[in-house]
Amino acid sequence: MCNMRSMPRGSRNQPAESASTDDARERILTAAERCIDRHGIRKTTMDDVASEVGLSRPSVYRYFADRDDLLVELIARHARVINERAHKSISRQSSLPDQLIEGVLNIADNARRDPLTRYAIDTDGSSLSRRMTTSGMSEMMRAEIWDPYLDTAIANNELPPGLPRADIHLWLGNLTKLVMRGMDDGEGDLKRYRSILRRFVAPAFAGSTAP
Repeated sequence: MCNMRSMPRGSRNQPAESASTDDARERILTAAERCIDRHGIRKTTMDDVASEVGLSRPSVYRYFADRDDLLVELIARHARVINERAHKSISRQSSLPDQLIEGVLNIADNARRDPLTRYAIDTDGSSLSRRMTTSGMSEMMRAEIWDPYLDTAIANNELPPGLPRADIHLWLGNLTKLVMRGMDDGEGDLKRYRSILRRFVAPAFAGSTAP
């Protein structure tokens, strides 16, 4: 028979408390999305979010340390949607160079159309950008999109093992930003950038057979 006295205090409530926290965070994030749609990202404040969700400002801060913390979570959600779309395009490619090219193009095209993801990219060097980096969120998002294909390439001896994975992630991330901004500036469309990437990026990953 279970000895109830030996159970840690509050242990019976932990699942319920966790669910309650998740629900509150979800409601706050949903309210923040509505505020951003109404006021724009730059003008949305924590007071706006608190009013929208029907909580006090201190209550919102129980779940998110500050505005940047909340935005990081929202940006991560949008980035995952973009990554899921990219996976569908990437999975149709048979070689690593083609997978990387189509992934870069797909992410760049979708990211520049998404206000939150676009805001994160356009605010390089800001406190939000630094928070994305120091929290590990930027690296996590890059790993989620690229690691399945890099792992397969290494297993198939298409890519030498031991290459710094974080360096590959960073390079592909910066390349994606470059393509996105180039398309925004009218310097090229998807067709032109696909041709450029095939000439200058694909060779770096083609025929890289491990010794």
